Amino acid sequence: MWKELDVDDWMNEISNAMEYRRLHGLEESWASLEALFYNTHEGSVHEGPNIIAGTGDSLLSSLNVPNPHIMVKARRRSNPEAIRILESVDNELLQDLDVGSEVETASLHAYLWGRGTLKIGYDSEFGWDPDLEFQEGTGISLSQFNKKGSRLEFDSLVRPGMPWVKAVLPHDLLVPFGTGVSLERSPWVIHRVVRHIEDVKADSKYENTSSLEPVMSMEDYVKSYQTVTKPYRAGETVGGQLRRSNEGKAEFVEMFEIRDKRSGKILVVATGHKKFLRNDEDALQTHGVPFVSFTLTPSARCFWTTPDAFYLKQAQAELSDISIQTTKQRRLSVLKFLFKEGAMDVDDLEKLLSIEVGSGIKVKQGNTIAESIQTITAPNNNQLLYMDSEYVRRNAREAVGFSRNQMGEYEQKGRRTATESLIVGKSSDLRMSRREKIIKEVYKSTFKKINSIIFEFWTLPRWAQILGEDGIEKWVRFRGTDLKGPYAYDVDFSSEPGMSVESRRQQAVQMYAALVQDPMIDPIALRQYLVNAFNDPELAGLFNQTSRSPANANVSAQVPGGPGGGGGSAGGPQPAG
Repeated sequence: MWKELDVDDWMNEISNAMEYRRLHGLEESWASLEALFYNTHEGSVHEGPNIIAGTGDSLLSSLNVPNPHIMVKARRRSNPEAIRILESVDNELLQDLDVGSEVETASLHAYLWGRGTLKIGYDSEFGWDPDLEFQEGTGISLSQFNKKGSRLEFDSLVRPGMPWVKAVLPHDLLVPFGTGVSLERSPWVIHRVVRHIEDVKADSKYENTSSLEPVMSMEDYVKSYQTVTKPYRAGETVGGQLRRSNEGKAEFVEMFEIRDKRSGKILVVATGHKKFLRNDEDALQTHGVPFVSFTLTPSARCFWTTPDAFYLKQAQAELSDISIQTTKQRRLSVLKFLFKEGAMDVDDLEKLLSIEVGSGIKVKQGNTIAESIQTITAPNNNQLLYMDSEYVRRNAREAVGFSRNQMGEYEQKGRRTATESLIVGKSSDLRMSRREKIIKEVYKSTFKKINSIIFEFWTLPRWAQILGEDGIEKWVRFRGTDLKGPYAYDVDFSSEPGMSVESRRQQAVQMYAALVQDPMIDPIALRQYLVNAFNDPELAGLFNQTSRSPANANVSAQVPGGPGGGGGSAGGPQPAG
């Protein structure tokens, strides 16, 4: 029978979870992979290619499209307007919460360290507490401030009464030892949080803080991401005693925020502290734990897995070695020679070393030229090294499923038939589509959890802009409870760049020319559409008051030079077609 765990039990679970991450996530290599990616590794002191950074940039650029769009469908018969409202709200939140940037950051985490994770929250960065609600039923708290009104939270994307999404470093994420491939199957999830001692004590969400003491300096905190050994590894104690900072003054508390599915609670424990800082009902477990986690590498049975960057580590080492050899080979191939002592004067030797063309060099009598000077220049074998480099790069591309063209390069040799190109392109697209599907599922899962939160806490009236059944945009008022229901979600990805001012104007002119002859189109609204696209008061003045009057609502305007336009003035009233 399951028993409720105390603080010591949870600290043991945390220690086991860290060991699980270290063993199966290859955590000890994470710092070197990061250094190789940013070209700060000691083995990166060369001019050779950075294949980990280059491949990662190509992969992430392919996966993270600039314009995702959320689509909502009802799973059962419901109010059609509610579906349109929810879709409008989701796409507005997609931009307001900067979800795309957080997904891109999580994708980088997955590439470098094997796991990308998003955390979904509400109202407060460090956990929503219904007991601190500003007024019952408002879904808004002021726990972001202390009693004097000073800020305790500093993330600008976290706002009162609003959901938020943030990428979580895998270094700060813990699951039980032995957890399978999905986070949804885990009985609990833990997020490590480091905060200043004064902020923790001033935060009304926490209790039992009178005896709480800091255990980390800022330098400790930074180094805790660079090593898994003492004294910087999270949660460590030395000889059963609280670990003190060895680097600078300890000012920060190391806390572990536990989302427990068994009890439905949110619990917070701190390194070296014997009491719970929080032990409350978790109001955000509305659709499982408020985390979405994914990996770009196929995982057979373990939550933690080998990252893509790790597969490229050996290839990077080989390319670095080839680059160093190429540099040395190039230097060895510089012209060198031996000369016989006394066979030439000093001035003639200087001519030999000069850059002048056609210098005459005198060899003294009694010395043959062949005996006086001899070159010893080593042959340049760089071409073989270039071939080795290309072989290594090809193997690296194969590891992540990229062709030269997908990496932004041209094929350098050989001709390909159309059939061969089609087969290669199709196979490569299949490997990429698997990863694209993963990113799509990340968006879908994220908004399922976001929507479950707004269904619960958006109890005050809000407004959304939707397209009505008559095709006219309108503002509608709603509450979160009005939208509650089962929905199916899909994500549409578009890589098209945002429309420029010039392209928007051209599109408006083309649309005006295409619709001006349609008797069903309201000419006043069509002209207003054109004016809005140009945002030019002088253009608005071209349409006289008569043409704007309701009496002319059914009069079709014509475009000069357009179909049936003749030479009349644009926007002037014309006989109906």
